[in-house]
Amino acid sequence: MRQSIRALGWTATILAIILFIFLASIFYSILQITILSPGIRMDNLKYEFRDGNVRLSLPILVNNTGYYEIDEFRIATTLKDENGRLIVTNSTLMKNIGRGEFKYGTHTVSLSLADIISKMRAYLFNDTNIKFSILIGFKYASVLEFQVSMVNVSIPWRAPFYGLRLKSLILRGSNGTHLFFDLDMDVENHFVSDIGGLLRLTIYNEKAERVGEGVGLLYLPSGERLKEPIMVVASLTNPEAFTGKGYAEITFQLPVIDELIEFGRVKYGRE
Repeated sequence: MRQSIRALGWTATILAIILFIFLASIFYSILQITILSPGIRMDNLKYEFRDGNVRLSLPILVNNTGYYEIDEFRIATTLKDENGRLIVTNSTLMKNIGRGEFKYGTHTVSLSLADIISKMRAYLFNDTNIKFSILIGFKYASVLEFQVSMVNVSIPWRAPFYGLRLKSLILRGSNGTHLFFDLDMDVENHFVSDIGGLLRLTIYNEKAERVGEGVGLLYLPSGERLKEPIMVVASLTNPEAFTGKGYAEITFQLPVIDELIEFGRVKYGRE
């Protein structure tokens, strides 16, 4: 009886030692992956504008330098404005990274320009910062989950129509059916991409009666300021109401989205 009890005691002790060694090796492996020989690497955040979306891409390399398999590796990011309001969130999952293996991946977050136009109009005309939070977690050796977070890292937002100011709308001539204008404005493109699209003008007389509508082409390379006035040709839809003076309401339309961006109102003609 005493020998059985003693054997059970030795068995429990050996199992406890094995469990301790196992857990110690897991913790050491996590320490190895995250600190001693970092196996989680992230490249610089990249910006891209495609199909009406601002896409933020974060290249990731996970190199399993520990003793056990990484069952799941997950990265989640959240974008918030300067007031803490949620803009967008997304996560990326990588599975089954064996000991000594590595995997490449790209975590992406997309921000719709249509949403910016409808919900965050100030982002079109003002440079600001966006709060970028990262949560990294992984399940290791099928028994332990671990996570690290980086909260409220500021990343720059650069506006496509920075400092927009409508300066003047000069009437150059009329042939009875069309009006010819030069539209002058201050604007700089701080965005990650060139911007091009149609300016749409709705023309009114000084009594707010609609007299015509016109179009012009705006093209702004990334990092540049508008250098010359834009030529606008407008059709007279109500020639009898045209008096030679009034104002125009101006909107801008990108080819990839349906929403119109309101630029404002500018006067034309003699006072």
